[in-house]
Formats: sequence, C-alpha cells, structure tokens
Amino acid sequence: MAFASGAAHRPSTRDLAPGPRFFVCAVLSLVLMYYDQRDGWSVSIRYALQAAAYPMQVALGSPRQLWLATTEFLRSSEALRAENAQLLDRERQLSLKAMRFEALEQENARLRGLANALPPLVSRSQLADVVASDLGRLRQRLVVNKGDRQDVFRGQAAVDAAGLMGQTVRIGPWSAEIMLITDPEHAVPVEFVRTGLRTIAVGTGNSTELELPYLPVNSDVKEGDQMVTSGLGGIFPAGVPVGVITRFHRDPDQILAQVRARPAATLDHDGQVMLLWFDAAHPAAPVNPKLATELPPATVAQPVTGATP
Repeated sequence: MAFASGAAHRPSTRDLAPGPRFFVCAVLSLVLMYYDQRDGWSVSIRYALQAAAYPMQVALGSPRQLWLATTEFLRSSEALRAENAQLLDRERQLSLKAMRFEALEQENARLRGLANALPPLVSRSQLADVVASDLGRLRQRLVVNKGDRQDVFRGQAAVDAAGLMGQTVRIGPWSAEIMLITDPEHAVPVEFVRTGLRTIAVGTGNSTELELPYLPVNSDVKEGDQMVTSGLGGIFPAGVPVGVITRFHRDPDQILAQVRARPAATLDHDGQVMLLWFDAAHPAAPVNPKLATELPPATVAQPVTGATP
C-alpha cells in the first residue's frame, strides 16, 4: 500500500507550476517585439505567409470568379446583340427615310419642271395619283384617282414632266382611265422639230416604243429627231414633247419606212400624272372643255390609211 501510495503522488511535468513556462514565453515575446520594432520582422513574416496563402486563395476563389466572369460575358453578349439589332433596325429606318426624302426631292423637282413647262394656254392643272396600271401588249392604260367630281372630262390631255402621256377615255365619279400613247388603239398627230414634217405616231403595246407607219422611205427623218404634238386632231395642243426617233429603216422594196420612236414620258413607272384644262378662249386650245361631254365614244385620233396629215 505504501508503494502504491508513493506511485500515486509521484510528481509529473503537468503538475509543475506554470511560472517557468510563462517566464520563457514572456522573454521570447519581448525579444520578438524588440526585433520587430527595430527590423520589422512581423512585416516580413506576414509577407511570406501572404505569399504562401495566395495560391490557396486563388484556388478557393476561382470557381466564383469564373462564374461571375461567365455570367458577365453572357450578359454583355446579350446586351451587344440587342444593341446591334437596334442599330441595324435604326439603320434600315434611316435608309428608308433617306430614300423617301430623295424620292420626294426628285418628285418635287419633276413637278416644278412640269409646272414650268406648261404652255400658256393651260388655265388649270391637276395632279392625279396612279392607282392601277395595265401595261400589256393589248392595252396600255392607267387608272388615276381623279374623276368627274374633280371636273375631269373625256378626251382630256395627260402629261408628265417629260412629255405627253395620253388622254382620258373613261370617267368615273372619283377615278378616270387614261389611254397611253403606246396603247395599240391610240394615235397622235406629231410634228418633227427639225424639219416640220407631220405624221401620226401610233402605239405598239410596248410602253417604251412608238411606231410611225405612214412615213415614206424618202422622208427627211433620222435617229435622234424629236417629235412634238402638231395640234391637229382636236385633242392635244401643239408643241407637247412626244418622243425621239430611235430607228429609221429604209427598204427599197417598200413604199413606207420602218420607223420607231421612244416616248418622252416615262409611261411605265410614273406615280403621278398631270391633267390639263385649256383656256377655251385661247386660239390654240384644242378642245373646249364645256363641249367635251358631247364627244363621241371614240375620242382617240385615228389614222387614215394611206394618207399623211
């Protein structure tokens, strides 16, 4: 029992008083404080620890940074695509506006030129919009949005800024049908500016071509000659441009030459035409509008076979 009691009260390191250990720690702390105050050891230690910990910080923060970067990239890409689409749409709108402005400027210039080119016997003019067209081989017609309510009458002359287009043949309350000079049933008395030679130009069913079938082969006509209305026929006044000769072919075996002309007016893509009223008191007025309703149904000047006006 004595042996056991002695073993039970044997001193151990855990039972030692903390005084020596506290003293050692205090001295070590004072030494470190002194050298840290003088040489900045703690900064160097923290610098080394920060360098050692940086790879772990990067490794731990990379997934989050990658997720944030990917999200921002996708968000930026979507925003750029939306902005690009808006810019493209705006560019298209601006292009359409620019084209419309250019077309309006050209139309205004054309209409100003048309108004300035009207002969003095014109007492009134009215612009009409083309609402329908029939430019086939058998018919060359336009439908405009002016009719009887606007005092449009049958046999009324229609022109554009470049020259003669045709005449009205059917009148409705709010619309009118214009037979173009290229209609196969249309004929217009013309005169050559260079020589004063008179003949008749008839339609071919082609909006870019007229035919002059009544010119003898010895006629003084050549390519480039300009034609104007002669004032005969009671429909069109004299001096309105009709077209330009594009082909004059002489066949020794034929009495008549083969002559083709290009209309002065742009018949196939005009969006507007101008209807003319003439001063009935003017000596050059072709038709008195007050008597226009008394015209027979066939108001178109028809050629006389084998004769030259």
